[in-house]
Amino acid sequence: MDPGAQEKYFDRELSWLQFNARVLAEAVDSTNPPLERLKFTGIVSSNFDEFFMVRVASFPDSDPRLLEIYRRAFELIRQQQFNFKELLLPELQGAGIVRVLPQDLNEKQLLYVKNLFLNELLPLLTPLAVHEDQPFPNLANLNLYRVFEVTKVSNPAAPRHALVEIPRNFPRMISLPSESLHAFMLIEDMLALFAKELFPGYMIERQGTVRVTRCAEFTIDEERDEDLAKIMSEALRARRESPVVRLEIDAPQDMVERLKDRMGVEEHKIFRSEGWLDLKGISQLAFQPGFDRLKRSPWVPRPVVEIEESRDLWGLLKEKDVLVHYPYDSFGAFLRFITAAAEDPDVLAIKQTLYRTGRHSGVISALEKAVEKGKSVTVVIELKARFDEEQNIEEARRLERAGATVLYGVVGLKTHSKVCLVVRREAEGIRRYVHLGTGNYNEKTAQIYSDLNLFTSNDEFARDVSSFFNVMTGFSTPAQFSKLEMAPYGLRRRLLRLIMRESVQSSHERPGLITAKMNSLVDKEIIEALYRASQKGVRIRLNVRGICCLRPGVKGLSDNIEVVSIVDMFLEHSRLFYFSNAGDEEVYLSSADWMPRNFDRRLELMFPVEDAKHKKELIHLLGLYFKDNVKAWTLSSEGTYRKKEAGDDKKFRAQESLCQQALQREIAIKKAIPLELKTQRPKREDNPR
Repeated sequence: MDPGAQEKYFDRELSWLQFNARVLAEAVDSTNPPLERLKFTGIVSSNFDEFFMVRVASFPDSDPRLLEIYRRAFELIRQQQFNFKELLLPELQGAGIVRVLPQDLNEKQLLYVKNLFLNELLPLLTPLAVHEDQPFPNLANLNLYRVFEVTKVSNPAAPRHALVEIPRNFPRMISLPSESLHAFMLIEDMLALFAKELFPGYMIERQGTVRVTRCAEFTIDEERDEDLAKIMSEALRARRESPVVRLEIDAPQDMVERLKDRMGVEEHKIFRSEGWLDLKGISQLAFQPGFDRLKRSPWVPRPVVEIEESRDLWGLLKEKDVLVHYPYDSFGAFLRFITAAAEDPDVLAIKQTLYRTGRHSGVISALEKAVEKGKSVTVVIELKARFDEEQNIEEARRLERAGATVLYGVVGLKTHSKVCLVVRREAEGIRRYVHLGTGNYNEKTAQIYSDLNLFTSNDEFARDVSSFFNVMTGFSTPAQFSKLEMAPYGLRRRLLRLIMRESVQSSHERPGLITAKMNSLVDKEIIEALYRASQKGVRIRLNVRGICCLRPGVKGLSDNIEVVSIVDMFLEHSRLFYFSNAGDEEVYLSSADWMPRNFDRRLELMFPVEDAKHKKELIHLLGLYFKDNVKAWTLSSEGTYRKKEAGDDKKFRAQESLCQQALQREIAIKKAIPLELKTQRPKREDNPR
C-alpha cells in the first residue's frame, strides 16, 4: 500500500475507545470468573468518567470530531450495559447475588429497609425544589441524584419538580436479610420506595435518576506569589461548577427533555440509561470479602527476600543493584528501604518525588518518622496530579507540619518522575542510595499495576539523581547527566538518537531490533522516527497497552512494525525500552510514555539498566509479552485489534507465567541466603493465583 494512500496516524480518541473495547472484552470473557468480569465492567465505567472529564472536555464544541466521539463512546457504553444486564447479571443472580426491587421485598426485608431509611438515610437527605424562575441547582460531579415530579394533594393539576442528592457516604448497595448468598437493594430504589417521606402533602407522580459529568480541567497561575496549595484548593472548588460534558439519566422522556432544557445540555451529550447508572459503583461487589468461588484466586505479591530479609540493607546495595517487579514482587521492598532510611542514625537526608501516594500511606509515615529523628527530608509533591489533587494537598500539609521541606516542582511542569535518594554517612565517607521506578509510590496500586523498580548505589546514578533534585529544588539548569535522561530537556531527543542509531547500524545481514513497552504511543516525532527505522529494515516490536497512533504493517511505511496490547488481571504500566545496538544491547526504564505531554510538559526520567543479569531478565520479560496468545491483541494496519489465537501452539499467558516465576525466584533466593542472615517473618499466603 502506498504510504500516502491512507492516514499515517490513528486518531487518539478513537484509539482510546478501542482500548476500552478491549477492557470490555474481559468483562464478557466467560473464562473469567463472574466477579472478575464485574471488576472489568467497573473499570470501563471509571475510564469513561475520566475520558469525558478530561479528553472530551478539552474539545471545543465547534470541533467536527466531537459528535463522532460522543456517538462512538455512547455506543460502547450501551454495549457495556447490554453485556452487564443480559449476560453477567443473570449469571450473578444464578450464583445468589440478587438485586431486589421494591415490589419484590418480602415482609422482613421491607421492615428492615424502612427502619434503615427512617433512622439513617432520611436525616441525610435534602430535597431541592426546582423553580422555573430560579437558577437550576448545581449538581455535583459524578454524584447520583433522584429527580421527582410531585403534585400537591390539594392541587394535582400543578406538577412541581425536585432533586434529592444521594449521599456518597452511604452504601450504594444495601445488603438485605435473605437466604440468598447476597441479596441487595440499590439506594436509589430505597429512596424511590420511601420518597413520600420527603414530600408530605404531595403525591409522587414520576421519578428518575440523574448523574452529571463535568469538565475536570482547570488552569492555574503558578507564578502568582501565593501558596500553590491554596491556589489549587481554590481551583478545585471552581471545578464543581465547571461545564457539563455528559448527562446520564434514567427517567421518562419528557422529564429528560425538561432537565436538558433547564441545564442547557445539548442532545448529543445525553446518555439515556435503563436502570443501572454508574456501573463503577456496582462493581464494588467484586471487592467485598467473601464470594471466593466467584472471583479470581488472589495473587499475593512475593516478598523481595534479598531486601526485606537482609540485616544489612546498605551492604547489600553496595554490593549489587536489585531489580523489583510489581505486583509479582512486594511493595514491601520499597517500604523496607524508606523505613530503614528513616530509622538509621547514619542516614543524613532523604529526597523523594511523590505523584500519587494513596490514603494511609506507609511512605508518608516513614518520611514523618525520618523528620522526627532529625534527618533532612525534602519531598517534591505534585499537587496537579489529576483527581489526586486534594489527597496530595493533604499529604503536603501533613509533611509540612512534621517539619519536612515540601516543594511543588517546577513552574509550568508536572513532576511525574519516580525517584528517591538516601544520603548516608559511612566509614569511607558519604554514600548515596537510589530508587528509580516506572510507577507511583502507592501501596495499593503496586498490588494491581505492573511496574519495574531499580535499587542502586552506583555513584554515577547517585550524582545524576542529586543533580535532578537540584533542578527541582533550586534555580540550577539541568546538568549533563551521566546515566539519566530528563524530560522536557532532552528525553525525546535521546530517544530519537537511539532510534536513528538502530537505523544506521541495521543491515540486511544483521537487521536492527527495537522492542518497547509503554502505556501510550502518540508523539508524532517518535512515530516518524520509527517509520524511518522500519524502512531501513529495523524490526520494531511495540507493546502498547492503550492508545496507539502509529499505524503498523503498511507496505513501504511500517512493514517491519508489530503492535500488541495486553489486557489482563494486572494493569500493564511499566515503560521498558530495548535497542539491539549491533549486539551491544541497551535496556532502559522510564516514567514516561511516548506522548507529547510526557516529553514537553512533564519532568520525567529515563535510566539504563546495566547489570548483565537484570538486562537479560528484562529482555526475557519483553519476549513474554509477544509470546502471550491468551490475553494479547494485535493491531492491524486498518486500525482494528484482533485477539491473538493460540492455534496449534500451547496457550501462554504472560502474567500467569510471571506469577509462577516470582514464586520460583522467592524459593531460590531463600535457599541461597545463609541461615544466620535470615530474620523471622510472619507466615504469608502462598496461593499464587
